[in-house]
Amino acid sequence: MIFSGRKLAGVCAAMAFGVIFFVSSAGAQQKSWDDLNARVDSLYQQGKYAEAVSVAQQLLGFAEENFGTEAPNVASCLNKLAVLYEQEGNLTDAEPLYERALAIREDARVPNNPEVAASLNNLGALYADQGKYAQAQPLYERALAIREKALDGDHPDLATSLNNLAVLYDLEGREDDALPLYRRALAIREKVFAPDHPEVAKSLSNLAGLYRDQRRYGEAEPLYRRALAIDEKALGSDQPELATTLDDLGFVYTAEGKYAEAEPLYKRAAAIADKNFAQEPGAANIFSNFARLDVAEGHYAAAEPLYLRALGILEQTFGSSSPQLAPILSGLSEIFYLQGRYAEAARALGQSLEIQEKDLGADNSALAPLLDDYAALLLKANRTAEAARASAHAKAIRAKPSSAQSDSLN
Repeated sequence: MIFSGRKLAGVCAAMAFGVIFFVSSAGAQQKSWDDLNARVDSLYQQGKYAEAVSVAQQLLGFAEENFGTEAPNVASCLNKLAVLYEQEGNLTDAEPLYERALAIREDARVPNNPEVAASLNNLGALYADQGKYAQAQPLYERALAIREKALDGDHPDLATSLNNLAVLYDLEGREDDALPLYRRALAIREKVFAPDHPEVAKSLSNLAGLYRDQRRYGEAEPLYRRALAIDEKALGSDQPELATTLDDLGFVYTAEGKYAEAEPLYKRAAAIADKNFAQEPGAANIFSNFARLDVAEGHYAAAEPLYLRALGILEQTFGSSSPQLAPILSGLSEIFYLQGRYAEAARALGQSLEIQEKDLGADNSALAPLLDDYAALLLKANRTAEAARASAHAKAIRAKPSSAQSDSLN
């Protein structure tokens, strides 16, 4: 999940006031309640989500029967079960539970209620993880507004809201809005947590990622280095999260021309990916970035199988016409060209171009330089008629008024 801050352990704790239990069986009910809560939390911590779901369903039924369907601790149990559904990838069943929990907490009409903020955050994260940014944004903004009023300025939950809204803004291309939120979240976490706490590492990586996307590599590098040092201490040597940080720092080193520093990081990241998630898109990202380093170093033979592995993973996951394949195909085209394999280079770039034409529209201005490259490759491969058509297409795109092209970029 991209967005952090969902909580499970303890969110369904029994209320302190004994009057909520039937007097005749208060002790038995308390024990049943505590036992179910402890069982859910234990199973969750062990990663036994299917078993935890079953017990959480019992816990919810117990709460509804004994406290009423609109009780505050029923909302907490709904939240707990929804978190577990998400862990299983069952977003369909999680969403109405989050919505119901939010409705119960809002109906209580407690001003600036942190529990309302928690529900807003969780439902917002569910939407954001599905790419529904327009639905997530007002929820995140409401959660942050509540926490700004209800919590101390150094509260970890405030840092969570700042971080999550910053990630959302970042994904929407609103980097200027995201930057101060990332910085505030990091400052809070550095103050309230130990210097080597994983939450500090997350904030360091998020802020570094924004700098990296802005090509501010000198600012990104020390943040990634700190995050990596924390991850190496806090995580096992083959954890997927560590592979991501290694890949991120390797990307920055490559962009800075520090190839000798980047190579061992990519070797470690690729080894972790091979062991833990070899067929997932995250592995494809690592393999393709490693390939780019090999190209930069002139190791074309080493780059080719990495690109091919990445391409195979993405094709299997997203299909052969997914836009995610286009940069991999372009990378393959480059190494084929650099080795004088012009026919293969033209074929790979042609596939990339076809995907991007479907994704962007055949007359998008971004395609003109690609068509120029494609035409040059076709000439190298003695396909002169096709080269002429590609060159003519590029000229036609450039001849269009800029106002006619702007719609396709919005």
